[in-house]
Amino acid sequence: MKTKINELVTYNLIQTNKNLDASLSEYDDTLYQLIVDKDFIRPIEKLLHGTDFDKLFYSEALQKLFSGYSNSKEGIRGITFLDNNGDSLVSYDKIIGSPWNSKKDAAPYLLKLNNLQQGPLITVTERVKVDGGKDDNVFHIARKVFGISSGQLEIMGYLIMDLDESILSKASSISLMDNQADGITSVNFLIDATRNIVSFPEKKKIGTSFLNLLNTKVPSSENLPQQAVVMGQSSIINYYPNEQTGWTIVNVTSEDKMFSEIYSMQKINIWTAIAVFSFSILLIIYFSGLLTQSIRKIVNAMQLAEQGNLNVKLEDNAGDEISIIASSYNKMMTTINELMEETKIAVQKQKESEIRSLEAQINPHFLYNTLDSINWMAIDKDEHEISRMLKGLALILRYSVSYSNQMVLLAQELEWLEQYLFLQKNRFNDAFQYYIHIDPVLKEAKIYKLLLQPFVENTIIHGFAGMKTGAELHIHFFILNESFLCVEIEDNGCGMDETVLKGMMESETKGTATSFGIGVRNVMERLQLYYGDQAHCSIESTWGQGTKVSIIVPLLKGGNA
Repeated sequence: MKTKINELVTYNLIQTNKNLDASLSEYDDTLYQLIVDKDFIRPIEKLLHGTDFDKLFYSEALQKLFSGYSNSKEGIRGITFLDNNGDSLVSYDKIIGSPWNSKKDAAPYLLKLNNLQQGPLITVTERVKVDGGKDDNVFHIARKVFGISSGQLEIMGYLIMDLDESILSKASSISLMDNQADGITSVNFLIDATRNIVSFPEKKKIGTSFLNLLNTKVPSSENLPQQAVVMGQSSIINYYPNEQTGWTIVNVTSEDKMFSEIYSMQKINIWTAIAVFSFSILLIIYFSGLLTQSIRKIVNAMQLAEQGNLNVKLEDNAGDEISIIASSYNKMMTTINELMEETKIAVQKQKESEIRSLEAQINPHFLYNTLDSINWMAIDKDEHEISRMLKGLALILRYSVSYSNQMVLLAQELEWLEQYLFLQKNRFNDAFQYYIHIDPVLKEAKIYKLLLQPFVENTIIHGFAGMKTGAELHIHFFILNESFLCVEIEDNGCGMDETVLKGMMESETKGTATSFGIGVRNVMERLQLYYGDQAHCSIESTWGQGTKVSIIVPLLKGGNA
């Protein structure tokens, strides 16, 4: 637990360190923006080298500029400009007067600032007096101000920003656990290189030595402890250095408060485990007896079933899991008996069907022979038109009953289609004309039999209903996207309105077809069965103008069938 806490605290301190650097950088950026502001550079030159009037005038201008920057960000108390000698030339403070009126106060900081090659100087917190005699804690960020004199870069003075200690407190207050009302569980704070406290939740302790918080005395020359009694509480202490300021972020986590609940939980868990274990043993003994008794009954029933007795039933009124198994076993036995009975019936029906099939085989041959005899009688009487219609009918019947549900060459399907259209045309006294448009190359393509017949029949019977002349039927075969065969059946018949077309399509999708939708629905089902999602069929119709049916199937040739 301590190891995991130390890992979490270390990660917390890394994030706190980044947060502290980011927070200080924000205020340093504000100070740097002021230094490079043209409204600051020009007045400084006049303030240092101008007349008394210039100094008075530009001093007021700088105070206004400092006031604007001080109010631009929360936590800035004031800004002061010191010359090279440490004299305060211009100062603005929102709460108290400038703390830099004395050279003695500024000298140590200016010395440290001059020793820096670049960057800002960030000071530790100090206590200052505010109105009403109250003490307040502030720290400072200072930078050198450079200018050009006689063609050379030289220091013109120093710019110091006064900041509330609350900035440091907020930046370092990222903690894994909140502070508790009855004492600090986990807290972050800052100490400097001399182990004095820079920022702390209890503001009175700021400026005092960190060693004063420890109940165990630690010599200043020794390393800081990783575990000690802090403010009367046994605590785990972790440290993380901040390179920007030279300070150290300290995390103190109360060990007593952290582990007190764990110790209590340990005792509760031990007694709970003993009680649960004892109770579990009793339950196991009781239920295992019931379980084995029920299992023995099931095993005995299965052994009887193995010997051929399928009428064995088990009692399933116990209401436990075993009763579910018994119920399932009873259902299984019932199902097996029913399936055996169904199998007997199915075998008997299959035999009867085979007998009927053998008996029915004579019917097509009888029909073909009869049509052939009638055909020769028509020829003897010079009824050649009747003879042609009989031959066409015989071809249609033979084509329909042979090789059912198989693929044929498109040329064979067209031969059958020609005979069918010829018969229909004679049937309706040449009331319509038909035209077949096809590239000869496509005749070698393969297609399932009788896919087009229902649409052609609907066109002749329903589309041309009431038309005695002028009816035309066009059937187009062409290749679509190099991989699909597209068939378009288009007529100039009476067409359908939107209500009839929608009703027919809905009846197809729902499986309830109208009188002229049964064949169409069958074709839809066959397309789905033969080609799956690769096939598509659509119907377009306008009342009084005609109907167009588009069928798209994969293009298959030769060995692809």
